[in-house]
Amino acid sequence: AQNEIDALRYSTQDLNGTARYSAMGGAFGSLGGEFSALSSNPAGIGMYQYSEITFTPYLNLNSNRSYYNGSHLSSYRSEISIGNLGITFTIPQSNSNWKRINLGIGWNQLANYNNPIKIEGINNNNSIVDRIIEVTNGTLTSELSNGRGNYYSQMAWNTYLIDPDPSTTNEYVSNFSSDSKSQVKIMTSNGGLNEFILSIGGSYQEKLYIGATIGIPTLDYYEYSEYSEAEISDTSNNLRRMLLSEEIAAYGTGYNLKIGAIYRLSENAKIGGALHTPTFFNIEEDYNTSITTLFKDSTRNYSMGYLNPFNYNLITPLKAIISASTIFNNFFMISAEYEMIDYSTAQYLTTNFEYENRVIETTYQQTENVKIGAEINMKPIFLRAGYSKYGSASGTKDLSRENFSYGVGIDNGSYFGDVAYVLSQASNEHSLYSNQYMEPINLKNTNHSLLFTIGFRY
Repeated sequence: AQNEIDALRYSTQDLNGTARYSAMGGAFGSLGGEFSALSSNPAGIGMYQYSEITFTPYLNLNSNRSYYNGSHLSSYRSEISIGNLGITFTIPQSNSNWKRINLGIGWNQLANYNNPIKIEGINNNNSIVDRIIEVTNGTLTSELSNGRGNYYSQMAWNTYLIDPDPSTTNEYVSNFSSDSKSQVKIMTSNGGLNEFILSIGGSYQEKLYIGATIGIPTLDYYEYSEYSEAEISDTSNNLRRMLLSEEIAAYGTGYNLKIGAIYRLSENAKIGGALHTPTFFNIEEDYNTSITTLFKDSTRNYSMGYLNPFNYNLITPLKAIISASTIFNNFFMISAEYEMIDYSTAQYLTTNFEYENRVIETTYQQTENVKIGAEINMKPIFLRAGYSKYGSASGTKDLSRENFSYGVGIDNGSYFGDVAYVLSQASNEHSLYSNQYMEPINLKNTNHSLLFTIGFRY
C-alpha cells in the first residue's frame, strides 16, 4: 500500500531543466530570464526583453552501490530524456512604469525516477518468511484456504511456503530450513515528475519584477522488483527457492500556484523571493505482487499473485524561497538561493490513511536546500559552475543529496547554445522486508547528467 516513501518521492525535486539553469546549481531565484526558473521564481519572466524558445535534451546515467554483509554490488541504468521545452512572449507596454508584460508556456522536468538497485548477500539469522509468519499467526487455516487474511499470508499458504505448526493452534512454520540462505533483490524504476507551466509577469520601472506560475505537474512512476531466497544446502521438504515479485505503476496529475518577486537593489545586485503552494495530486496506482516457490522436484512449483488498483489524493509540502545575486565588473556573476520545505506536512487526503499520515509526520522533518551558482562572461562565451545541497527529509538517517555542476555556453543574441554536466551524489537505505529482523541495506547513489540546450530569440 501507499506509505511515507511514496509521499516523499512525489514531494522531492532534482536539479533538472535547461543546461544553464543546471550548470549554475539551480540558483536562479533572483536572476530571471531563464525558463526553468519559472518553476522556481516566476518573477524571472519579467526579465525577458525578447520572445524566446528553448529545448533541452539530456543523457542520464544512474548507478547504485549496495553494501550487505560484506557483499558490494553496483548496478547501472542510462536513458535519454527531455529536461525542458518552453516558449516566452514579450509584450512591450506604452505605460512608462510597466515596461512589458510577458507570458510563458511549456514544461520542465522536476525529477527523474530512473534508478536501479541490486542487493545480494548471505543471511545466517532470519528470512522474509519469518516476517510473513509474524503477520499470519492467529489466522485460521480455513480462512487462508477461503481467500481471507492478508495477501502475503494467502500467497505463502497457497504456494506451500508456510505450513501449520503441529505443536500449537493457528500458528505457522516455514518450509525453509533454519540454515543460511542466499538473499537477492533486483529492483529497477523509471519515469519522472514533469510540470506543465503557464506563467505571467512584468517589469515595473526595471526595478521590481513580479510573476506567477500555474503549475500542472504530472507524475509517471514504474517500479519492478524481484526478491528471492535460496537454500544453500538441501532441506527435508525439498523447498529450494522462493521468489517475491512486486510491480508498481503510478500515474498522477496535480496543480499548484507559484508567486514571486525580484527587486533590483542596484544596477548589478538583485534579491528575490517566491512562495509555492502545496501541490494537490490525484494518483492512480496498480500494485501487482506474487509469490513463487520452487521445489527440488520440478513438478512441485507453485505461484500465486494479486493485482490491486488504488486511487488516492496526496498533498505535498509548500515551499518558501529567498535568493540574491550580484555582478562584479560586468564580468563575474554569483548567485545564491535558499529554500525551506517541511516534508512532515505531506498528507494523504484519502480516507483510511490515518496511520500513513502519522508515520509521515513522525518520520520526516523540516529541511533546507541551498544553491550557489557562478558565471564568467567572456562574450560570446560563458563559463559556469554551481553547487547545490538538498537537505535530509529524515531526522534519523541522512537522505541529503549534493550536486556539483559545470557548464559552458555561447550566446550570439538571436540564438544560443549551452552544455552542462551535473554530478549528483547521495546516500540512502533500503529495507529488504522488516527492520525488526535486519538493519536496512546501505546504498550509495551516483548520477551523471549531460544536458544540451538550444534557444532562439525573436
